[in-house]
Amino acid sequence: MRHLKSIIILLALTTALFTLRAQNEENGPLPSKVVEAVKKGNAAELKPFLNSKVELVLPEESGIYSQEQAHFILKGFFEEHKVTSFKVLHHGTRQHATYAIGEYKCPQTQYRMYFLVKEVKSQPLIHQIRIEKQD
Repeated sequence: MRHLKSIIILLALTTALFTLRAQNEENGPLPSKVVEAVKKGNAAELKPFLNSKVELVLPEESGIYSQEQAHFILKGFFEEHKVTSFKVLHHGTRQHATYAIGEYKCPQTQYRMYFLVKEVKSQPLIHQIRIEKQD
């Protein structure tokens, strides 16, 4: 009986590990909380993952902004373009950074979102977000 409990615990831990690994591979360098924040169009939940300076390239404006400014610009984008779905399409590594490309859909149109992520003090932070309207 004791042996059976050990096997069950080992199977449960293995399943949890594979589930977490699959989620990480699916989202690539983007923490799952970032993906969830974008899926909800929630800039406040995205804010902790923004670097102190963030380059934003949006259809309406672009520039390098403080974390606080970037938060408000993204909040405006999410309010104006309500998300219906978001998924990570591709991710990879280039030099000392990782990137992810996602598909952001809203009722009127669809956008391609690009994220550039670099580690700062062992924490992955977003350094650039590029949002391009798809035709």
